[in-house]
This record gives sequence, structure tokens and C-alpha cells, in this order.
Amino acid sequence: MTIAMHDEATKRVDPRVKRTRKLLEQAFIELMNEKGFEDITIQDIADRAMVNRATFYAHFEDKYDLLDSFVRQQFNEMLAGKVPLAPVHDRERLQLIIVTVLDFFSQTQKHCAPPDRQVGPVLVFGIQEELMNYLLDWFAIAPPTLIPKEVDPKAAVKVWSWAIIGTAIQWALGTQKVSAKEIAREIGMVLTAGCNPASG
Repeated sequence: MTIAMHDEATKRVDPRVKRTRKLLEQAFIELMNEKGFEDITIQDIADRAMVNRATFYAHFEDKYDLLDSFVRQQFNEMLAGKVPLAPVHDRERLQLIIVTVLDFFSQTQKHCAPPDRQVGPVLVFGIQEELMNYLLDWFAIAPPTLIPKEVDPKAAVKVWSWAIIGTAIQWALGTQKVSAKEIAREIGMVLTAGCNPASG
């Protein structure tokens, strides 16, 4: 589901459903800060949100589904806030997208303790998919001048998204001696090597 489709679907959700999901998400985050993902149970989340287990399962399959939904939502909100979609396709904008991803992983790393290894795969695959959808939406409203004309945009966004996510993980887990802006500039240049966009 692309960002645009997701937004339309969200608008149609019953306010009571939104409210309940928000309560469950808030309870989940509070518990994450207290004892970590591995130790959290569905009953813990339901009790903290003051709902029953049946209500939880009416909204999420399990705590992994809740984590995935919350992470995707937070990531999309950060992207929309810092790099709203616009018909501009240049290296400067690509670098801003990369910086936003780096910042997201850096902030997430601070809230996920080392024992919470189960969080990693959910986080990585969810964000990669959302980033890929975002890039596809971006390519759809702006001529993709940063990739060769003979390259399929769908193939390009798969490569771009994994390259950006992989870099973000290494940077967030490292000492972060190099600034996000500098890393973004280097990755942006690598991803667009061989192209000669008119701007950027």
C-alpha cells in the first residue's frame, strides 16, 4: 500500500477504532520503556490500555503486528513532516530523505535496548517497505531524473531503499563520528552515479 492509499484508508477508519488503537499503541510504548519487547505480553498491553484481550486481537494479530504498525506509522509521519512529497527530483531532496531515515534509526536505537533483538527484523523490513512506497510515490509525481532512463523505477527503489536502510543501521549502531548530512551526501552520490541530473 502506498502512502497516499494508506492516508485515504486511515481517513475512513471509525474514530472509536482510532482511539482504541491509540490506547493500545500508547500502552505498548510505555511498556517498552519499562521492560523491553521480549518481556511484554498481550495481557500486559491490554491491562495497561484498560481493554480486554479480545479487543486487542480485534486490532492486531500479536505484539509483532502492533510493533510493525506503530513503527511504520511513526516513520511515515517523520517522512511527511520533514520531506513532504513534491514534484522535485534532485540530489538535494534525495539527501534530505536519507538524513530523515538516518535520524529515524538513530532515535529508534536509543529506545531499543540490546536485548530486544526481536525488534530488529520487524523494524528493518517494515521501514524498508514504507521507504520503497514513499520513493515510488515520489517517482510518480516527479520525473525520476536521478536514475538512467532505461532502468525500471521499481527496480531502482528496491536498490535505493535497501542501500539507505543498510547504511542507516550501520550508522545508528556505530559511533556516528560522521554526520548524518555527510553520510547522506556520500550515499546520494553513490546511488546517482552515472546520472547527470540538471539540478542537485
